[in-house]
Amino acid sequence: MSETEKKHRRRRTSKRHKRSITRAYGIEIIIAILFSFGVFLLYEDMEVKSVVFHGVLFIFQTINEWFSSFINSILGTVNVVETSDIIGGFLLLLAWILFSFRIRQKTIARYNELSECPECGGILMHVHRNPLQRLTAKIFMVQVRRYRCKSCDFDGLRIRSRDTRETH
Repeated sequence: MSETEKKHRRRRTSKRHKRSITRAYGIEIIIAILFSFGVFLLYEDMEVKSVVFHGVLFIFQTINEWFSSFINSILGTVNVVETSDIIGGFLLLLAWILFSFRIRQKTIARYNELSECPECGGILMHVHRNPLQRLTAKIFMVQVRRYRCKSCDFDGLRIRSRDTRETH
């Protein structure tokens, strides 16, 4: 390799490591912009205070109108719904919560212990869960661990409540 090729190669590698102007002088650029804007605001003839005041007033009026229309739509819906419908919906929600809690308890009781393969008594190894098992763990707030037997084709789950400490 000739001497000129070596110099040319060195130049290319050094250009990659150069810092950009905005990265090298970013703070100085921000200072210059702030200084220029400050001088502009001192010598300009505009009514900045009234423009800002009217802009803020417009924003608050828009928020107020949106909030009023939102409340009116909710109150309009509440006027249509009867008290028995509200109580019925609440009772259905309560039944669903209790049903889910009972399923959680039964599942934890059923799949709580899994230390060896129930089919052959072999050693189990921990494997990754599938998306459905991850979702189940989040919904029911439980620890779901999936195991596969090294000897046979057994694939099973161990489910525990989150507050249970694991001992290996």
